[in-house]
Amino acid sequence: MPKQKADEQTIILEALKLFRKKSYFNTSMSDIASACGLQKGSLYHYFPSKEDLMKRVIKMVHEFFKTNVFSHAYDKSLSPQKRLENLFISAEKVFLDEERGNLLGNIGVETALMAPEFNTLVQRFFLDFFHAVKTIYLDKYPEKIATELAERSVAEIEGSLMFSRVFNDHNYLKNTIKRVLNRLEKNTDPAKSEKDVTSLKAVGSIIG
Repeated sequence: MPKQKADEQTIILEALKLFRKKSYFNTSMSDIASACGLQKGSLYHYFPSKEDLMKRVIKMVHEFFKTNVFSHAYDKSLSPQKRLENLFISAEKVFLDEERGNLLGNIGVETALMAPEFNTLVQRFFLDFFHAVKTIYLDKYPEKIATELAERSVAEIEGSLMFSRVFNDHNYLKNTIKRVLNRLEKNTDPAKSEKDVTSLKAVGSIIG
């Protein structure tokens, strides 16, 4: 008989680990109850459904990123290069964590079509991610260029995370972060940046 002792925070953390390891769709409420030392019926006392629990997990992860990762973007005492470095290095540590991992990135892919009820929460996470990166670029570039570079950087990071998981090779993420940081370090000429952005759009229109 499992021990009937847990609280909401413990349940959310155990669910996070399981969703990260097995995915949302392959994790049952029984799995979560067992990990928490609860009977399945007791788990529903805290959360009426797996969907409700997942929403709480997403919100908790989002808040963690806002406090521990995105916050680096707003430290005006540091240079743009150092702020971006701190942001991405902090993100890398979380993304590659075996227990927490890139939960929101995984959810974004996994639930894009199958669980639209999570889309709004996931979108809020990525909007905050984008805004943090854009805030750094705005210290060096006009609005239009900063927007384009931020979109490009976040997309590259998320794409490399998918490759890292598919091929079980963290170097995809590490190398992408290096490229993004080098781009900010070297690309100090707004005119050159605008030319690069225009070229990217042209390529996109051809292959899209």
